[in-house]
Amino acid sequence: MSARFNRWVAWLLTWEGSIFENDPADPGGATKYGIDQRSHPNVNIKALTLNKAKAIYQVEAWDKCHAEALPPGVGEVLCNIAVNCGYGAAVRWLQEAVKTTVDGNFGPETLRKAQMSDAQTLCDALLNHTAQHYRDIGRGRLAKFLNGWLKRNASLADFIHSLLHP
Repeated sequence: MSARFNRWVAWLLTWEGSIFENDPADPGGATKYGIDQRSHPNVNIKALTLNKAKAIYQVEAWDKCHAEALPPGVGEVLCNIAVNCGYGAAVRWLQEAVKTTVDGNFGPETLRKAQMSDAQTLCDALLNHTAQHYRDIGRGRLAKFLNGWLKRNASLADFIHSLLHP
């Protein structure tokens, strides 16, 4: 695990928490460290350790999103989207932002265009898209999560700013 991954996952866990929860309003079901039962049916969520949760984030978000190959900030924002909104959404929103074919497949063209983009501009576009997504889904049965999602997004913007402007 790289230092960059460790910084990101430390930020992430401030929002995902470390206690076991089973909120009936959460479509993911039982959750610990942000790892949900619906997405991980073969994981004993109640017994999940911090190290196992980090390993899941490494494989399912960081590596899958090619975060280490992306500009600082961009990889972190993309991984947060993958964790909170889904990998497909993360890739499609990145593709929209870098103006390439939107197919949900993270290929060499997506990577090249992301690497050529201004990191702050790309992060801002992804953060804005994420905030709008939260507003769109934060109605009805998910309304109780909206303020938390928007605060998380603002916190991520601050975290990214600290990476890009130390």
